[in-house]
Amino acid sequence: METAASDFLPMIHVMVLSLWGGVVATEAVIEVYPFRHRDAHAATIRLHYWIDLLVEAPLVLAVVATGVASLLLVDPVTPLHLVKVCFAGAAVAVNVFCIAVVIRRGRRLDTRASDGQLWRMSRVVLACFVVGLVCAGVAAAIGFSFALSRLG
Repeated sequence: METAASDFLPMIHVMVLSLWGGVVATEAVIEVYPFRHRDAHAATIRLHYWIDLLVEAPLVLAVVATGVASLLLVDPVTPLHLVKVCFAGAAVAVNVFCIAVVIRRGRRLDTRASDGQLWRMSRVVLACFVVGLVCAGVAAAIGFSFALSRLG
């Protein structure tokens, strides 16, 4: 039974990671659009707010849960596993920070915050995409190397 879990759980983890990555990629496109079409800024803020609340936050929780559970099945945990966990944790932390900014920005839009304040928050969201993508890329590369070593 343990062998089935050790094979099944990483597949679920990769599936949830893929969904999360798709959501983040979609949000990046949505966030860049208003920088060329300024009249779309308010709609972007509202759309991203609801995506984060209803889709992204639950996916982040699923990624963390399946990642931790998968790590508990690894024996032995090597220093490279810990490096992967650090980069993955950083990607999650940046994303959680970004979700907080998106939610705060959405609420400030509803309270008629200044346009300058909303644009500054939008630039923070874009910076989070960049930092999170680098961290996630390193974690993914290490994860793929683990997967390839299991296959070979």
